[in-house]
Amino acid sequence: MKKELTLGTAAVPDREMNFVTKIRELLNKALPAACQIKTARDAWHMGAICALTVTFIFPPAVLALAYCVIKAKKKGGVK
Repeated sequence: MKKELTLGTAAVPDREMNFVTKIRELLNKALPAACQIKTARDAWHMGAICALTVTFIFPPAVLALAYCVIKAKKKGGVK
């Protein structure tokens, strides 16, 4: 049998994307209108806040916090 190589990354299953979308919708329902997640930058900032809260239980989460802040600064509000 001949193996075929594919370029790029594998497609994300639809059910996983639905899960992420559902989580984002639930967060937006719970947050006031001024605080809702609208851009990728907002999502990275939310990740940084979550990593900060986990840091009190699991100190190495500071690395995740730094990663989220760096990604938020690089994204610059791209949807």
